[in-house]
Amino acid sequence: MDGTSARRHDHLKAWSALPQIEMPQKAALRALIADDHGSERSRSYDLLRTRMLPEVTERGWTRIGVSQASPGPASSLTALNLALSEARRPDRHVLLIDLDIAHQPVLARFGQAGAPAGPLFRACTVTPRLAFATVQAAPDLAAITLLSPQFQQALSEMIMGMAADVTILHLPPCLSDDAGLAALPLVDTVLLTIDGRRDTAADLRRCEAHVTRHCPVLGLFLHNAEA
Repeated sequence: MDGTSARRHDHLKAWSALPQIEMPQKAALRALIADDHGSERSRSYDLLRTRMLPEVTERGWTRIGVSQASPGPASSLTALNLALSEARRPDRHVLLIDLDIAHQPVLARFGQAGAPAGPLFRACTVTPRLAFATVQAAPDLAAITLLSPQFQQALSEMIMGMAADVTILHLPPCLSDDAGLAALPLVDTVLLTIDGRRDTAADLRRCEAHVTRHCPVLGLFLHNAEA
């Protein structure tokens, strides 16, 4: 085993020491999480993953942002289910980070209402190949936190230390406040989710304009309007 492989082995071995977050037991939450391989819901995220992979790999992107126009369930569910889909591949380790500091909606998908006080990043495992991290910061200082060079350095160090193959970052909504804009420079590309019940063509054009000032748009994903 060469030096790089040995370091990666050591990093991934440390995942086993992380606490595990349990899948929600409430039926209303459980029904929206696509961790059951082969279901119709899971297949839609598997298809999204497979369509994305060639461009992501070809361009060497490792930080994939997931966002939407305004607050809602679309982006957090897409980020979580896409991460679960990618982590089903036996050769991939995935890190999911929720950068929507003010709301932490991915954490809410697990039936938890806000992370406890502690270190800047709190990480746990969802599956053996999927780790999830939240940011511990004041909700009213979300944009200031994301713009901080110290935070950006800490984020890079945490991502490097986790040694995942790909990092999926759930971003604040693009159009609700400046936190969504502050998060864009932290990713290589952005997948925009569309809420068919809320988002308009004008919203989508504004989102694309914001994103493309910083990075390419990876694609558009129509979130299940009934979810």
